Amino acid sequence: MPNWCSNTLVIRGDVETLSQLKPVLEAGEDLLEAIAPIGEYDRGNALEKWGTKWDVTTEGLQFTDNGDGTAEIEGYFDSAWSPPLAAFQQLSQDWDSCYIELKYFEPGLCFAGVWDSEFADAYYEGIDQLLETTVEEDSILFELIEDFAIADWYEEEEECV
Repeated sequence: MPNWCSNTLVIRGDVETLSQLKPVLEAGEDLLEAIAPIGEYDRGNALEKWGTKWDVTTEGLQFTDNGDGTAEIEGYFDSAWSPPLAAFQQLSQDWDSCYIELKYFEPGLCFAGVWDSEFADAYYEGIDQLLETTVEEDSILFELIEDFAIADWYEEEEECV
């Protein structure tokens, strides 16, 4: 049984580019295979190409056409053990005109972070020990704690492994 990593995703760009994923989202198909294909499943290949062990569902993602030539894909999904950073890094190279942001929280292994296509990257280990962080001390960490309700999670659950 894996530790589940919670992820939130935002992709912004032109409607023509983002529309390439619309059929995948509508059909509920596997997201990572659509953006970084590996063909027949192989665990090692999945970890290398996706950054996580298994593909993720598109169930919590939504496509929005803004009506002005731009679109957004936003939502959430869970991944096994780690965020699929490698897949979104590849997508950012393929879709260099788009903005991509991936935030993630893995409570069992006590880490959280954010990555975006404009070279922002913040990673925090021992997140259960950082819950008292203020916005003045670290605005990125504070935002992650708020977005994922991390303090609530550790009040209700055991310590990290």
